[in-house]
Amino acid sequence: MIDDRPVLDVRWAMPAAVGWIALVVLLPSPDRLGLAAAVAGAVSLAALVAARTWSRSGRSSSSRAVGAATAVAVSVGLAGLLLAGAAVRHDVRYPPELATLVGHTVELDATASERLTDASQVASLDVRTVTSGERMWQGRVSMLVLAPRVSGAVEVGQRVALRATVLPVEPGGDAAFVVAARGELRPGAPASGAAGRAEAMRASFRAVAADLPGDGGALLPGLTIGDTSAVPDDLRDAMRTSSLSHLTAVSGSNCAVLVALTMLVGGALGVPRAVRVVAASVVLLAFLVLVTPDASIVRATVMALVVLGHLAGSRPVSGLPVVAVAVTGMLMADPWISRDIGFALSVLATAGLVVLAAPLARLLSRVMPEPLALVLAVPIAAQLACGPVLLLLDPGLPLHGVAANVLAEPAAPVATVLGLLVCVLAGWAPGAAGLVAGVAWAPASWVAAVARSVADWPAARVEWGQGVVAVGLLATLTGLIVVLVLAGRRSRARRVAAAGLVGVVVIAGGAVLGSGIGSRGSVPDDWTVAQCDVGQGDAVLVRSAASVALIDTGDDEAALDRCLDQFGVDRVDLLVLTHFDTDHVGALAAVERRVDAALVGPTGRSADERVVERLVAAGVEVVDTRAGTSGVLGESSWEVLWPPLEGASPPPGNDASLVMRFRPTTHCRAGCLDLVALGDLGAEAQRRLAATGGLSATGGLPGRVDVVKVAHHGSADQDPALYRSLGASVALVGVGADNTYGHPTDSLLAVLDETASAVARSDLDGSTAVVVDDGGLRLWRERASSSEASSTLVAASVPHPVAGGGPWPRERVPSRRRRPVSPSIRSDGTESGPPP
Repeated sequence: MIDDRPVLDVRWAMPAAVGWIALVVLLPSPDRLGLAAAVAGAVSLAALVAARTWSRSGRSSSSRAVGAATAVAVSVGLAGLLLAGAAVRHDVRYPPELATLVGHTVELDATASERLTDASQVASLDVRTVTSGERMWQGRVSMLVLAPRVSGAVEVGQRVALRATVLPVEPGGDAAFVVAARGELRPGAPASGAAGRAEAMRASFRAVAADLPGDGGALLPGLTIGDTSAVPDDLRDAMRTSSLSHLTAVSGSNCAVLVALTMLVGGALGVPRAVRVVAASVVLLAFLVLVTPDASIVRATVMALVVLGHLAGSRPVSGLPVVAVAVTGMLMADPWISRDIGFALSVLATAGLVVLAAPLARLLSRVMPEPLALVLAVPIAAQLACGPVLLLLDPGLPLHGVAANVLAEPAAPVATVLGLLVCVLAGWAPGAAGLVAGVAWAPASWVAAVARSVADWPAARVEWGQGVVAVGLLATLTGLIVVLVLAGRRSRARRVAAAGLVGVVVIAGGAVLGSGIGSRGSVPDDWTVAQCDVGQGDAVLVRSAASVALIDTGDDEAALDRCLDQFGVDRVDLLVLTHFDTDHVGALAAVERRVDAALVGPTGRSADERVVERLVAAGVEVVDTRAGTSGVLGESSWEVLWPPLEGASPPPGNDASLVMRFRPTTHCRAGCLDLVALGDLGAEAQRRLAATGGLSATGGLPGRVDVVKVAHHGSADQDPALYRSLGASVALVGVGADNTYGHPTDSLLAVLDETASAVARSDLDGSTAVVVDDGGLRLWRERASSSEASSTLVAASVPHPVAGGGPWPRERVPSRRRRPVSPSIRSDGTESGPPP
C-alpha cells in the first residue's frame, strides 16, 4: 500500500531557504556581507528576546507569537552565520593579489577538475600557481578556462600548464576567476593516490565500453559515472530533447541505488544494521571519489549520509528535514554553491520527490495499477518542482518528458549497477568485465533507443515564454497543483486551489497560444539584421531581398527555432560558423536541414571536424574559407575579412573566428546597410584585423559601419580603437542573462557609449532587429522597457555608395546546390574544388 502522508516538517527547511536566498542576493556584493551578517545577528537576537519575553507572559495567545519569533530568530540567525562565513572566506576565494591581474596574460600551473578532451569548450581548473612576469602567487583557487585547446585528453587530477588572460568577472559566480586560453593546455603528471587509482578505474571502464557496439556502448559510461565524452552529438541532442539528459548526470538517484542495494544485500545476508550503515557509507564515499565530486553528487552524498546516521540511531527519517540539513551543510562548506543553478535543480528535484511522489502515486493509483502509479509519480514530481527554474534556461516545456522517463528510468539503475561492477572488474579481470558489460549494454541501448524515438515524436514541446511573468505564472500553476495534491479531499484549500488552477490554466493557455502570433506579429516585416536571443551565445540573421544568412547558431536549439519562426525564416541560404565553440555551433541541429551553403573556418579538433561532417551529411555545401573569400546575398555583398590566408594565422579558436562584412551592392533597393560581425576575436586579433586594411573606407567615412556584432559577448578582451574606427550606429551583444562571466563588461559598454552606438543586448532586450526605412536606421527590441518604444530611431540616414563607384567584387557561392564540397582557398580569395 502506498504511504501518501506528505512530509512537511519545515522547521529545518525554512531556515535553510532563508539562508540560501540571502547568499544568492548578497554574494555579488562582497562589501556588504559583513554588515548584512551583523544586521542578521542583531535581528535574530531581538527575535529571541521577544520570544523569551512572550513565553514568560503565560498567556495562551502568546504561543503563536513565540513560535513565529523563534522561527525568525533561527532563520535569520542561520542566514547571518552563512553570510559571516562567506565574508570571512572572501579573500581566500578571491585572493587580492590575483584581482590585480585582470587583463594580464599569466602562466598557470593547475590540476584538472574534470576530464577534458578536444571537444571541451570550457575547463574547470584547480589552480596552484599563477605567474605574471616576475610576480608569482601560490595557493589554491578555482578558475574557469574559456576555449581551452586540448590535444588528446586531460584526466581528472592531472597537472596542466596554461598561458591565459585573466578576465573580469562579477563576484558570486561559480568560478572565482575566468581566463581566456592563449594556447594549448600542456599536460603534466597524472593524478596520484586515490584520485589516480580512480582515474585508472575510469580509463579501464571506458576501454571496455568502447568495445561495445552502437549507442549502448557510448552511453554506458554516462549512465554509470557521468562520462559522456563518447556520446555522439545526435544522441546527446536526442537525450536533451526527450528530457533524459539527467540520466547521464551522476546525482541522487545513483546514490539512492547504491545505498538501497548495499542495505538490501546486507539484510539478506543477516548483517547487523550498524554494519550495513557503515558499509553503505564507505560505498558512497568510494563512489564519490570514482565519479569526481560536483554539486549534485556531493549534495546527494551528504543527504544519504544524514539518512544513514538517522538509521544508525534507530530514528525515523523525514524527507524534507534531511534535504534541508544537506543543503545547510553544503552552504556552510561552500557559500558560493548557492548560485549554481545545477545545485538548485538538484535540491528542488529531491524536495519534490520526498514531498510529492507518494501523494501523487496515491492519486494515480485510483485509475491505474499501483506499481505504474509509482513509476509515473517520480518524474511528474521532479518536473513540477524544477519547472519554474528550468524555464529560466529554456522557454519551452517538454511535453513528452514524463513518458520518456517512464520508459527509460527502469533500465537506468540496472545499467548503473552493472556498469559499476564493470568498473571494479575492468582493471584486474577484463574478461569478466567484458561479460558484465555485454549485459549492461542492453539497458543502456534501451535508454538510447527511447531517447531517439521520443525526440522524433511530433509536438515535443510547447513554447511557454520567458521573463518574470512567464516564470511567475508557471510557479503559481505549480503551487496550486501542489496544494491540490497535498490538501485533504474536502478541505477549503483544495477547493480554492482547484478554482485558481482553472483560472491559471485558462490564462496560461491563452498566453501560450497567443505568444507565437503576438511575437510574430510585433516583429517588423522589413527587418534587415536580427539578433536572436539564444542565451549566452551568438545567432545573427542578415536578410537582403529574399535571401537570408545566419551567423552562428548559439547553443539552444529551442531558442533558435523560436527565433527563426519569430522572424519568418524557413530557409537559410548561407550559414556562417565563425568558429566551433558550443555557444556558436551547439544548436546546429535546429537549422542544418534548412541550410544551402555554409562557410566554416579553421578546424583544429576532432569535434570541429564532426560539425563539418554533420553539415555535409545533411546535404549542405561546406566551404572552408579564409580572408578574401567573397560572394553575394540578395542585393548585398559579403566578404570574409579574417583569419588571414597567409602569414601568422592564429590557431583554431576564438582568435581564428571568421569575421564577416555584409554591405550593399550598387543595385541595392531596400534594407541597404553595412554590417561587421567580429566572432569571438580578442583584442590582439582585433588590432591585427584593423592593420590588414579589410575595414577600409566606405561611404566616405573611414571604417564606419551601420551595425557591429560585438566580439565575444562583450568580454573585456577588446580593442577600443577598432570600435571607434567602426563607429557603428548599432552594436549587437549576444549575451545570456545572469551569466557568470560579467558579460558585457563595463569597459566595453563605456567604449560603445563613447562611439554613441545603440546597444542591443539579448539578455535585456530579447531578440532585436535593425530596420532601414526612409527615416533612417531603426532598432526594434522584443522586450522594450517601459521608458522606451519597441522601435527607436538610432541613425538619421544611411548613405551607402560603394567604394570605387562599382559593384563590390564578389564570388558567388551557389545557394541552391545540394552538393557537399570542402574546397581549399587560393591566395587570391577564390575557391578551388570540384566543378559545379
